Amino acid sequence: METPDRIDSHSAPRHWFRLGTRAVTLLFRPPQATSTLVRQSYDHAASGYDQAWTDHMRDLSLQMLDRLAVCERACCLDLTCGTGFITAELARRSGQRAVGVDASPGMLAVARRSHGECNFEQADALAYLQAQRKDSFNAITCGWGLGYTHPFAVIRQMARVVRPGGVIGIIDNSLFSLAEVLWASLLTFAERPDALQHAIKVRFLPTSGVLATMLRLSGLRVSWRAGGSKSYTVPSGRAAIDRLMSTGAAAGFEFAVDEENRENVFGRFAEILEQRYGNPAGIKITHRYIAAVARKRI
Repeated sequence: METPDRIDSHSAPRHWFRLGTRAVTLLFRPPQATSTLVRQSYDHAASGYDQAWTDHMRDLSLQMLDRLAVCERACCLDLTCGTGFITAELARRSGQRAVGVDASPGMLAVARRSHGECNFEQADALAYLQAQRKDSFNAITCGWGLGYTHPFAVIRQMARVVRPGGVIGIIDNSLFSLAEVLWASLLTFAERPDALQHAIKVRFLPTSGVLATMLRLSGLRVSWRAGGSKSYTVPSGRAAIDRLMSTGAAAGFEFAVDEENRENVFGRFAEILEQRYGNPAGIKITHRYIAAVARKRI
């Protein structure tokens, strides 16, 4: 089959109404579950995830853990654990085997190879919490994955499962993380609305204040919250897309387009990134994050 000609970068018409109609249709029809697409993305990214994401965000994850102040011999649970960096830190700081939970078998395979001092289980975060007894853990964390769950339901279950006096720590991308990348993707799909095959349903929170409010509504006392951003620079639009896929921050996005059109649409996406955000130094990609630590009242 012939590859469609690339749309001229300066004269391509954009069909916003058609794109909006298409997105709404995809959101409300019986879809392939977002959770399945996200899990597949993380499976693909697993081998290079630590280099692309964990190392880049390490200082922010450690900042949250420092505020968490896990006690020695604490029983710790790490939700959406990925390749296990935070899980291993909980184990090191508590001196106990921590439990890491993630839905991606690919990520867990890396975690088990890298962190034999921890126990890892494959499960959906909310389902795992619902299966635990009340007051089961001294510390519960959720790093870089809350937006792929049902945040308020997960937070309420974390509050139920953590012991009185125990602590909860969360760090995640905000709703406005990758705002520039999202805008470039919308411009791309506005040129070819029919190429959009899946609308990925995510639930990232907009601010640390909203996160803190959810923690308080769950009966917890918030001791710290923070928000900010961290950036890196890539040399081209293609490099930006490759890096985004390898970090998991755009999990599921590669499935937004069917395989037949993927190369053409992603090529156009790369062009728009370069046109709008490129400069002699490259393209800056900015991740905006939120974080909070809370304690359960005794």
